[in-house]
Amino acid sequence: MRRLTLARWLASPDNPLTARVIVNRVWQHHFGEGLVRTPSDFGVMGERPTHPELLDWLASWFIDHGWSVKQLSRLMLSSNAYRMSTAWNEQYDPRI
Repeated sequence: MRRLTLARWLASPDNPLTARVIVNRVWQHHFGEGLVRTPSDFGVMGERPTHPELLDWLASWFIDHGWSVKQLSRLMLSSNAYRMSTAWNEQYDPRI
């Protein structure tokens, strides 16, 4: 019974931490860096998210779509953010 209670608490929409951690790990897998730079520490000692609103939105979306990592990955991989290049483009360099 205790394990079932723990599992229900972890997967509860009232506990968004689990969804945030999963979303951050999937983001890190696809983009190379997580929205939280310390993926193993979401606690007090960890860094704050670079884009907290995006992390919260993705976590809510993830929960609303049945905790589907496949759908989450599809959403991320079809985003404009994923299609952007990380290569430096001198044409858009504000210092020039």
